[in-house]
Amino acid sequence: MSEECTHNCSTCSANCDHRAPQHEPPHPRSRIRKVIGVVSGKGGVGKSMTSAMMAVSMRRLG
Repeated sequence: MSEECTHNCSTCSANCDHRAPQHEPPHPRSRIRKVIGVVSGKGGVGKSMTSAMMAVSMRRLG
């Protein structure tokens, strides 16, 4: 954070730790309640299979 920081990130161009991540709000009719990240530092370890199987299992559970 610089010495000139006003804690108003909307007018600041600095990339500091104080800045909150910016993202779009969900669609008003969306029913998404939780997001689960499946990550790995290496390719070919089954992230897509894990994500698909988790989605199927959660859908079956409601």
